[in-house]
Amino acid sequence: MSKGISIEEQVAQEVAKLNKQFELKQEQRETNKVSIGARVVDLKILEGKPVIDKVTNQQKLVNGVPQNYQDKYYVTLQFLGSSLETEVKTRQVYDSFELHKTYFCEGYLGEVKKFGDSQLEPIFTTFTKL
Repeated sequence: MSKGISIEEQVAQEVAKLNKQFELKQEQRETNKVSIGARVVDLKILEGKPVIDKVTNQQKLVNGVPQNYQDKYYVTLQFLGSSLETEVKTRQVYDSFELHKTYFCEGYLGEVKKFGDSQLEPIFTTFTKL
């Protein structure tokens, strides 16, 4: 027994310690977090296709400007044992990548629609160059 600490204080400290451990385990069970170190091996831009008017079957024009869907940006990440291609949401993030450089990628696991099918995949939100 420690000097100067009553039994009630020791019990309170032990209960607080057990509660903290329980909260940590609960947080770990409920966390949806993905992180991986990976090398950028390919960058790809999928240009947006024309927006077609369903009535006229022609490309939509707004103030005389032809309308297209937004471009999509993809990066292929290679990591120990495999690789994956993931969409990057902005051109700014896409332009920040350097081929054959290693990044620490962080995100979460979520549903991604590909050609109408939903798939469970990592969705990376931050990329830190190593």
